[in-house]
Amino acid sequence: MQALAPADARAVVPRPAATTLILRDGAQGAEVLMVRRSPTASFMPGAYVFPGGAVDAADARAHAACDEAPAQLATRIGTVTGVGDAALAYAVAALRECLEECGLWLGVDTPGADLSALRARLHDGASMADVASQARLPLRASALKPWSHWVTPRGLPKRFDTLFFVVRAPTHQEPSVDAGETTTLAWVRPEQAMAQHAQGLFPMEFATVSTVRSLLPLAPRGVPALLDHAAAQSALPPLHPRLVLDTTRRIVGIRLPGDDGYEALDGD
Repeated sequence: MQALAPADARAVVPRPAATTLILRDGAQGAEVLMVRRSPTASFMPGAYVFPGGAVDAADARAHAACDEAPAQLATRIGTVTGVGDAALAYAVAALRECLEECGLWLGVDTPGADLSALRARLHDGASMADVASQARLPLRASALKPWSHWVTPRGLPKRFDTLFFVVRAPTHQEPSVDAGETTTLAWVRPEQAMAQHAQGLFPMEFATVSTVRSLLPLAPRGVPALLDHAAAQSALPPLHPRLVLDTTRRIVGIRLPGDDGYEALDGD
């Protein structure tokens, strides 16, 4: 694993980010959409991840296009996750990143709509609110349900404070890679992803592995079971993994709260 970042990098403030588990029902239970990041990406190159990315400043100004008011989002998402009034920005970022990275407009049936043109506008720098206005499509923040909340460990040069959402895949839409940030996409059953990861065939990073593992108990029962579980969660405090270092200060492991040895590790 990589070496711990220099001391001045340990003070990096996590940037708000959102990622989304897009779910569909398959023959053997729920499947989740994963995209493979470009091998030249600056963050998690070559890894399979869920569509997502950092919150942009414009995301917080998209309230007029959302189907839920900021106060509703602050209660439904912000209270559960602890992000408060920032819930609007997280939700819009999740919707935007899914359109950017896999060409899906979540929560809306869009038969015949040219989503590629809307996606291109995002890539050209337009805000999600402007794109929604042009398309006359709502931002369905209500379709997103918070699943978990992760904060990148201290000591890494890039850190994110990330909300993970779950959502049902929209009908009449087919995902596609953007051929920039993402190079491959796959619908996978959670147990399939875990088995292939164990064989070294499906590279995933720690938080992704943990999230896929969290789907295992309910995935055989289908998407409704996962969405119902997400909606019933009343508190999702942020998870703060801690790094395990060897004598040369190289990262050799990661621990979560509740794991043996977590409290003994230096969270700073």
